[in-house]
Amino acid sequence: MLNASTRLVEVPDLVARGAYVVVHAPRLHGRTTWLRGLAAGLAEGGAWAVVRASCRLRGGAAEGASGERALLEAIARAAGEQLPAPLRPPPWPPSYDVRFAGVVLSAWARACPRPLVLLLDDVDLLPRETRASLLTQMRATYEARPRAAPWSVVFCGSEEVQASAVELLGPGSTSLRLPDFTAAQVATLCAEHTEETGQPFRDEAVAQIAAISGGHPWVVNVLAREIVEKLRPPLRQPITAVHVRTAAERLRGAWV
Repeated sequence: MLNASTRLVEVPDLVARGAYVVVHAPRLHGRTTWLRGLAAGLAEGGAWAVVRASCRLRGGAAEGASGERALLEAIARAAGEQLPAPLRPPPWPPSYDVRFAGVVLSAWARACPRPLVLLLDDVDLLPRETRASLLTQMRATYEARPRAAPWSVVFCGSEEVQASAVELLGPGSTSLRLPDFTAAQVATLCAEHTEETGQPFRDEAVAQIAAISGGHPWVVNVLAREIVEKLRPPLRQPITAVHVRTAAERLRGAWV
């Protein structure tokens, strides 16, 4: 697994400056894995209250006030798991009609002794109305940071919602695409296998994986898994370009 700091290395600095960041990529591109790593890195310094939450709402997609309540409940659950008690959001009465998530997040920012940083995954899975409302409210409260609004928010989702998200967030936002793996990063992943098992990847094998996958993270991992878990060349033997081509043909046959 690649360290999150090696992909989109500028994001921690953007968070430190209080930016609202839209990170987009196709499915199976490692968005959630990257966001987990980013959360761990940001929380390590102790400067912010960092919460990573999924916008994949329980009980299906709800619109309007019920959608915003479901989103806030997801964020509150994540905060309860990831933050010490003094940094968690203050509770609101169960009967409270949550019409505006931004109001609740502003109340949390006021009560929290550290600037609040939200990392929201799967924003493309929010119902359209709920997503538009959330982004509009984040834009409206942006100037109130950090006293009465989250200091920084990273919205992570598919490429399909990137343009609309940036438009709704306005000029205070930055849009970035989570990049494909470089050839050097593919080599780093292969080197991790070597470090754990002693089995090397030959340079031509690494080059073949990078070429066949085009750097797509999921394809890189599927190819490598097919080699080390299905073909299972003896650990005393290096992994070669022949292993890579064989794995690719097996996978192609299974998919076709």
